[in-house]
Amino acid sequence: MSKEITLVTAFFNIGRENYKAIPRPDSKYMKDFEGWARLRNNLIVYTQPEMKDLILAIRDKFGLKEKTIIIEIEDIYSIEPEILEKMRRISIDKYFLDFRYLPNATSNISEYSYLMLLKSYFVKDAVERKLTSEQVAWIDFGFNHGGDLYIDPQEFDFEWNYKFENKIYYFYYKKYDDRPVFEIVRRLSDCIMGCLIIIPACLANDLWILNRNAMETLNDVGLIDDDQLIHLMSYRKKPEIFKMVESEWFLPLKIYGGDNLTKLREKNNNGVMNAARHIKHYLKKIKLSLRNAILLYKNLME
Repeated sequence: MSKEITLVTAFFNIGRENYKAIPRPDSKYMKDFEGWARLRNNLIVYTQPEMKDLILAIRDKFGLKEKTIIIEIEDIYSIEPEILEKMRRISIDKYFLDFRYLPNATSNISEYSYLMLLKSYFVKDAVERKLTSEQVAWIDFGFNHGGDLYIDPQEFDFEWNYKFENKIYYFYYKKYDDRPVFEIVRRLSDCIMGCLIIIPACLANDLWILNRNAMETLNDVGLIDDDQLIHLMSYRKKPEIFKMVESEWFLPLKIYGGDNLTKLREKNNNGVMNAARHIKHYLKKIKLSLRNAILLYKNLME
């Protein structure tokens, strides 16, 4: 038997079009959103006031304006100003930047990782406003990245329902990462995927508290990271309220109720191309490892 799912998402312009790693302009986010905005579920969108009309217009194209609630927030930086201030200081700290494997990683940017932290805050807030059903799903505004997995936007024209267990569903990528937190921070490893999370309304506040505490713990030792690590730390802190499921990026929507969605076919298994990619990745790894070894040596010799 299926159960109703309320979707929660958010969009705020934090200047990502200027990021060195994976820059994305607002137009890209809006195009990606339009790709899945046909989902007939009730949708709650947190955004800045100037984006309200555009987001409603996209949902209205599919006859879903009445199933869309916009929560306007003028200044997201006022939600947790003390945490943000710590994150900003850390993001420019020489020792933090030298510690990270990738010097230009998006998650090194305080405003980005701060916004990723707020995903569970938005869900908690929507529940407190009594706007949701008993089951809530966080879904990234840019979900599916315009066709990375699901190839036909028209196939999103359905109401997604599924009866989940009364636990927070985390979907992790290929393999659970059991290394110490500091090593994951250094390597910027992916584990839990933040693009889709299932949250019982009764556990929304618990998730926000766990996420917030995880970020504060990182900050206290001079580190920041995005939602993927924050979720992993939250799971380790209170595993009994979570259900961990191995998956691939964006795939859980199809596995749990979206059977009609058509996946992109597997890329052609070209041996030459695979070998070239492997060599390129290996050479990049050597370059970054040498960089980090030199920085570590210099810092230890101070």
